[in-house]
Amino acid sequence: MRKLICFLSLVVIFSCKSQSKNIIIPTINNKFEKFDIKASTENLIQDESFVLLKNADSTQQLQRQSYGFINRIFYQRNHFVLIKKFYHNYNLKEKGVLFNEGSPVGIWYHFDKSGKLIKEENTDEGYSFTPENVVKYCEKNKIELPEGYQKSGFHTQIIKEARNGKKVWVIKYLIPDGDIQKVVLDGQTGKEMERETVPFVSS
Repeated sequence: MRKLICFLSLVVIFSCKSQSKNIIIPTINNKFEKFDIKASTENLIQDESFVLLKNADSTQQLQRQSYGFINRIFYQRNHFVLIKKFYHNYNLKEKGVLFNEGSPVGIWYHFDKSGKLIKEENTDEGYSFTPENVVKYCEKNKIELPEGYQKSGFHTQIIKEARNGKKVWVIKYLIPDGDIQKVVLDGQTGKEMERETVPFVSS
């Protein structure tokens, strides 16, 4: 019995460790889409600046833009957001994935108003230290990343930047004293290049 309990404990521990490393980035393809406005009328939550569509697994945020509107899809227990931008005629303008509170990752697809694919943009070009590596870095250093739809407040940001011709990751997160810790990682190696504490300024 004791051996069985020890075995089950090891299974649970191993399972938890495996789950912490299971990083899922929403998948997309280069297929054209048209927004189905009729299929998106249930479970609406109206706000001053946007509309929310909620279900058990995700929250969609629809917001007007000058070109038409943007649909942000936030998945539960996921650090990434699926973005779909549409023209006024409901034809897809572009789609891709970005960090929740951060920069684009992976391939982004761009379309003209008629629905023709006109551009495929690799936003990870120059970054050997992948988005998955960044998530693992945050887990290792106990940096909390936002998951799913966030109503308000400051949440950890992961931004891509170029500094002196070098691609870098910039991570900004709240620390216990209320300030913001900013860490800069080399986009190729993931090596920490800078670390700075900056005051938190509420917008």
